[in-house]
Amino acid sequence: MYKLKRIFIYIRVFIVMVAAVVVSLFVKRRPEYQELWIVSERGVDARDNAYHFFKYLRREHPQINAVYIISKTSPDREKVASLGSLVEYGSFRHYLCFALAKVKVSTHIDGYSPDILFFHKFGKLFPDKSKRIFLQHGIIKDDLPFCHAEQTNIDIFVCSAVPEFEFVENTFGYKPGIVQLTGLCRYDNLKKPAQPTRKLLFMPTWRSALRTCTRRSFCESEYFKKYNALLNSRELSDLLAANDYELIFYPHFEVHRFLDCFETSDARVKIADFENNDVQDLLINSDVLITDYSSVFFDYAYMRKPLVYYQYNEAEFREGHYKQGYFEYARDGFGPIVATEDAVVESLRHFLENDLQPDSLYLDRMNTFFKYNDTENCRRNYEAICRLFD
Repeated sequence: MYKLKRIFIYIRVFIVMVAAVVVSLFVKRRPEYQELWIVSERGVDARDNAYHFFKYLRREHPQINAVYIISKTSPDREKVASLGSLVEYGSFRHYLCFALAKVKVSTHIDGYSPDILFFHKFGKLFPDKSKRIFLQHGIIKDDLPFCHAEQTNIDIFVCSAVPEFEFVENTFGYKPGIVQLTGLCRYDNLKKPAQPTRKLLFMPTWRSALRTCTRRSFCESEYFKKYNALLNSRELSDLLAANDYELIFYPHFEVHRFLDCFETSDARVKIADFENNDVQDLLINSDVLITDYSSVFFDYAYMRKPLVYYQYNEAEFREGHYKQGYFEYARDGFGPIVATEDAVVESLRHFLENDLQPDSLYLDRMNTFFKYNDTENCRRNYEAICRLFD
């Protein structure tokens, strides 16, 4: 059923795109389409590098004819509306802007398109002279075949760390100059709170095998059982009560359709949904991060805050999700690696008893990993785009 549904979507997108290309011939000289930049994340959100880049454009370079692509129902729509120049995701105007844009910017490959899957597969059917900017969703640490040059059509591929840059440039097959070490735009907004927030953050990533799960099969998965068990750990509950802390559980975006499967009787454990929570706010306003393989731990390291990796089955993760890249957790990680919920609690206890400081080994790794540690990432990315037209 999923494949059949996608076929009908592909046919519809193709027809609308053909119509947009024809109409674009008659409207391309209108002011709203001249020298146009389109900016987007997934079309349903504004919480990541694209949002921060768009905000920078509106503040520092209002002369740029830039629009932000976002759906009518997005919980983030209003905060982008205050910046002006919105286009509804999937609307016919979105197709027109996509056909006529001079610069296309997104945190995801083809994220500025009316349908990511269609244009990833069939985008070459429509000649495109625009400059395409991949701001990235995070820092790459694993080998991602869908990001290799033969799978994409990118003019700038943003990196933030020296080992990441070297890995992508040497492995992904891009021509010289496409991979650039300019930094993630959202890092401009990362600020470590002056005082403890009394919150712990649990943010595991997803698994490719979960994409086609039903609710029943998800609840039977090891992923669900392991993480739900941690939320209901008696030792964790006692630790939170003894230290007057809360734990916020916010899994990867792809898992949120199953969020109501998770439950806990501990009032100090909060299950946070996508609609009412912003990832960056959660990262900033928490003291310790628990994750598994999610690249959000790089944001935490950027703020020099302590974290622990809860990796209960790495072999399964590598087999079914992302293959090993340059980053080895034991050698390069920014916190201890544990495999049981009891060990997670002990790591949290250690951090709470040591003034919420990373151990010296991990702090040294944090200090040497990043190329930049400033608030100039948006500026560097803007200047890199402008250089494409020099």
